[in-house]
Amino acid sequence: MLSTETSDQTQWSAEIAHHGEDAVDAGLLHPDLLVAGLEANGKIEVIKHLIDRLHEQGVIDDSLAFLQAVLERENLQSTVIDEMIALPHARGRMVKRLGIAMGTRADCSIEFPSGDERHDVGIICLIAVPADAPGLYLKLIGVLARAFSDRAFVDTIIATQDAPQMHQLLTDRLEICGL
Repeated sequence: MLSTETSDQTQWSAEIAHHGEDAVDAGLLHPDLLVAGLEANGKIEVIKHLIDRLHEQGVIDDSLAFLQAVLERENLQSTVIDEMIALPHARGRMVKRLGIAMGTRADCSIEFPSGDERHDVGIICLIAVPADAPGLYLKLIGVLARAFSDRAFVDTIIATQDAPQMHQLLTDRLEICGL
């Protein structure tokens, strides 16, 4: 089992190096990609807002194509976990480097429908993955799932009203969880 974990970690490190990333420090969690106290209400409005942030930071180069890819992925299966967190995501050529844009709302009232299900979430974590990095994406989803499995941490992130503070909390937690 240890050799598999070591192999996975080696692959993770190689993929990050290939994409020019030192995950957290190179902009994966840049403070400008974090929005505390989102004002947008609906799923598409929030996703568009977060996509704008990704575009401004050079993570994606085609906002419309990325929006379409995210919405197509959302139509396949719900990305809501734990009834209060949504992890919409997409891979594509329009993604230049791995990136996460995240928004929160303390009252957990962001409407996030998926299929026949309706959810009100407090965290939306939009993930952009380069087309040639499926392994990187799978590892990142695993790390985020571990990070968000701690309810006290989730509550703290949702209550945080300051992007730099949110950045520090996320950076610390993701490093603990293996990023």
